[in-house]
Amino acid sequence: MFKDGLKFLSALIFGALITSSVSARAHDPFPVVLVDKAKNQIALGTYAGDHIEIKKQFHVTLGKMRGDKEVEKDLKTPEGVYFFTGKLTPPSLKKKFGNMALMINYPNPIDQMAGKTGYDIMLHATDDPPRLKRDYDSEGCVVVDNPEIEEISKEVKLGLTPIIIYPELKAEYLSVGANPEVQKAFDQWLGAWNGKDLNNYIGSYAKSFHYNGMGISKYRDYKSSLNQKYAQIHVKAENLRFYYHPKYDVVSFTQVYESKLKTGAKGFKSAGTKHLYFVKEEGGLRIANESYSTVKED
Repeated sequence: MFKDGLKFLSALIFGALITSSVSARAHDPFPVVLVDKAKNQIALGTYAGDHIEIKKQFHVTLGKMRGDKEVEKDLKTPEGVYFFTGKLTPPSLKKKFGNMALMINYPNPIDQMAGKTGYDIMLHATDDPPRLKRDYDSEGCVVVDNPEIEEISKEVKLGLTPIIIYPELKAEYLSVGANPEVQKAFDQWLGAWNGKDLNNYIGSYAKSFHYNGMGISKYRDYKSSLNQKYAQIHVKAENLRFYYHPKYDVVSFTQVYESKLKTGAKGFKSAGTKHLYFVKEEGGLRIANESYSTVKED
């Protein structure tokens, strides 16, 4: 009876921790880069509170062909939510790209699911300044001048800072609540995970979802085995940010995961950055893909 009481008390305490700390919005201004293809503008902004504030805007040169990138060598600039993954400078960077290039993760998980191809899409400078007077003169990259790429790069945190490329940047896209359904869908997913509610957790994913070679059915079996293995699962979402695009939504956060074995011993523990890609399916929002890396905010 005493042991049962301790277990019950432990569960209450653990549940209270989950309720109070499963998610926390970021409070500090965070850099974002926005591209408006309709105006040939790139903006350096900050994500703070309930909106994205534009700090500076520059002219940008885009792909020679109009529209969203589909295949390799179509000379189009992609549209969507991307993240900077690397920085190149001379001598490892070709002279034509100027002083610096910031690599973009095209094709991202959604692009790959759509069968899109291509590589080496970058935000880069140029050694030929007259190019920048033309609106469309790249092979699909986003091009600015040397001083501008250096200014932008100072704000960029690799693996964390997004570059969101819009066919047209509308004012409502700058509101964190541009799509309120995303917050609801995210909360349901995180709550189900913490509560070991397998049905609602799996129900948060799209039918086409794949993880490490597993389709949704095998993924369900995998998560079921973890629920049986662990007595408790505690997942916190810190530095929570919502990025809206007409094609899909991305939720980015620092994921802190801890579990406890049925013996009372500590289970698995990890912390890193997760990006969830939400798409419309069957009248609601579902997670079509997710990515995780050990890169995380300080």
